[in-house]
Amino acid sequence: MLYIFAGFPQNNLNAGGLRYAIEEVEELAILEASPDVQYRKEGVFTPGERGEFLYPIDAFMSAAVVREGIGKDWFKPGWCFGNSVVIHKTTARPEYQTVVHETDFTLDQYLTVNGPATLGNLRLERKLVEHEGWQKYKARWAPSTCPEYNHQVMLTWIATTHRVPPFAWERIRALIEDGAEPKDRHRFLEEHFSPTRIWEGVTRK
Repeated sequence: MLYIFAGFPQNNLNAGGLRYAIEEVEELAILEASPDVQYRKEGVFTPGERGEFLYPIDAFMSAAVVREGIGKDWFKPGWCFGNSVVIHKTTARPEYQTVVHETDFTLDQYLTVNGPATLGNLRLERKLVEHEGWQKYKARWAPSTCPEYNHQVMLTWIATTHRVPPFAWERIRALIEDGAEPKDRHRFLEEHFSPTRIWEGVTRK
């Protein structure tokens, strides 16, 4: 079973610390950490170029992930989730250019085509460059949810050997998305934590 949550753990747990909290300290789930199992978008496979299909993937996304416009289609074909606990960050930087209003011409292109013009009569605007790479990226989001400015997508997912009960899923979600304090903090080592990287959703203008 694959569970996908929004952001980095706000309590500073890194992947190893989250794994320790889930399996050893709070005993919420058994994580799939076998080197012979690899979670991909198309299903669960054995690793390597000649990996064999094992069984269909069963994935669940938290409400915070869905709210940002990220669904199963957000992950590209062939996407590999790995196994156990993975903390993921993607950075996107859309490209813009300044064009003459109601055209796709830059000012230089407009003057080349139309000749001299009174600048006071021209209106310039900043326009997103819809190149092929950006179109493919935008298509991964639910309609009207793709941010059209520099942004990061931060996700944490866990692969478990079995479906976890609702109370365990909710506790894991709280550890990741709400920054809940891990139980028995004294059992954790310094190496189980990383610098704070807080999830604030996609920042809207």
